[in-house]
Amino acid sequence: MANNRDGLVQHMRQWLGRQGIDANATLIAGVSGGLDSMVLAETLHRVGISFHVAHVNYHLRGAASDADQALVEGWCAERGVPYDVLHAQVDSTEHGVQAEARKIRYGHFERLRTEASDRQGRPAYIVTAHHGDDQAETVLLHLMRSADPLALAAMPAVDAERWLLRPFLTLTRTELAEACSTWNVAYREDASNAKPDYLRNRIRHEALPLFDSLRPGTTAHVAHWADRFQSLRSFFTTERDAATARCWKMSDGKGELDLSVWRAEPLRVEILHGLAHEHGIAARAVPELLHLTEAQVKSGANFVCATVRIERRGNALHWTSLT
Repeated sequence: MANNRDGLVQHMRQWLGRQGIDANATLIAGVSGGLDSMVLAETLHRVGISFHVAHVNYHLRGAASDADQALVEGWCAERGVPYDVLHAQVDSTEHGVQAEARKIRYGHFERLRTEASDRQGRPAYIVTAHHGDDQAETVLLHLMRSADPLALAAMPAVDAERWLLRPFLTLTRTELAEACSTWNVAYREDASNAKPDYLRNRIRHEALPLFDSLRPGTTAHVAHWADRFQSLRSFFTTERDAATARCWKMSDGKGELDLSVWRAEPLRVEILHGLAHEHGIAARAVPELLHLTEAQVKSGANFVCATVRIERRGNALHWTSLT
């Protein structure tokens, strides 16, 4: 493997060591039965660390969903790896089936993680098989959907708040496929991953291959770019929060933005985006808020939405929560 000379097992050992994951920690591995997650499970098994497989059967694909479950259960039984299967019904919501399934999946993982930690009295983590190709897809999705430039950092390798680990983010799917072939790991293809109904699938099967044909290695480059942006996001967030504190006061559901101080801040537009987000104002409405800050705007001019009323008073914007 080009960037993984000693193989996935050595990569995993070194990665866990660099992140300071205790050798006695329990890992809850999310395993769907697809190539990526089956390679994750096989890698953890070969490393010899204590882990528990978590699988969710949504019953969305009938017999195919049951076959995914049977494969995971069979793999675990063969190797003596403990596993837990959640049978779930995915209801259609305004956010879509995929988002609801994800909510169910991570809720299941977190319950198992908490139970393991409480039972054993030591740290437990959730581990997923997200890799560099997934990271590149996520960056492009955020470029297309998100108004927040910080979202371009995409997925962190370690999400401390969620006790979530993604050890494969620096690897490509091709590298995982090579290991899968070498180890002869059985896996199942989810036909829904090829459907053009989902934007992520079109990015995976159409956009990224096109970019790689224009410039080989683009997918890996985008994933690496996101990795470097992680520390920049942390620094930027700290600076923006400090800048906000210098020009913003909030008390009893009411806030005041001092425009004389705000105008001197290099991050003033990002400050306004941050305040808008906190108050339930869509990013597309921020230009209206910027208009309220202009010198020629008179007292009494205002912006109102379902969550907040913002009024210009002299050299300040006064925010009143409506919820």
